[in-house]
Amino acid sequence: MTWCRPWWSTQSAVRDGDSVLSRGHLWMEVGPPDSRRGREGDRLAGRTHCPSVLPPWLGCFLGRRWTNNRDRDLCKAPTVSSSDSSAGTIKVARTPTLTLFCGLPGAGKTTLARRLEADGAGLRISTDDWQAAIGHPHADADFHARLQVVLYRHTLDLLRHGTDVILEDGLWRGEERAQKFGDARFRGARIAFHVFDVPLDILWSRLQRRNESRAPDAYPMTYEELRWAWSLFQPPSAAELAAVDHYVIHRGTVDP
Repeated sequence: MTWCRPWWSTQSAVRDGDSVLSRGHLWMEVGPPDSRRGREGDRLAGRTHCPSVLPPWLGCFLGRRWTNNRDRDLCKAPTVSSSDSSAGTIKVARTPTLTLFCGLPGAGKTTLARRLEADGAGLRISTDDWQAAIGHPHADADFHARLQVVLYRHTLDLLRHGTDVILEDGLWRGEERAQKFGDARFRGARIAFHVFDVPLDILWSRLQRRNESRAPDAYPMTYEELRWAWSLFQPPSAAELAAVDHYVIHRGTVDP
């Protein structure tokens, strides 16, 4: 039987079954396994020693013949995000998910975001929560905007490291959503999108209850401010919904 098996270079040798990760070299093994190691044993067993500058999968296509699915899978180069030479392991990168919201104040974004975080959907990033934790008054809109920028940069760093993130911004306008979509795709992230389609009177009734509760992490919005936000809001288009991996439209409640 003819077969091909790559051994990728790492900082230390690691044995996993028949495979060996060898320091500074790429081994392409062709032919039956042989217990003899070293150049002579490799020659007798039909192994080919290649410089580590070659892509690990390249030798599998240089005149080699596939024999079964197992051999084919062994010749696929893994996506490596980091290595731990002391433990002798390689961590494979995962695809993160960025959960985004589109809705006005009082729509239920925070309620849903907390539920998703509790269910393990990601790390929740809320500018209102951070501003309250810092102890800065919500009336300072300039500080809120600056903090939002910093937290968004942190969100992108988390995605780059493979962490799922729930970003609690409202994303009222199309250009905001386009930026978030593009940044997520650039970092290889999936996009889960929650759209809140809630009537104005329901939004105001919820905001009134929230204002009465005087929650430290909630901005006490007036009806005039809500009307102003309503005039700016741009509902997502069909093209925007088609651009994400998953979306849910919430009408009146936060339940999918």
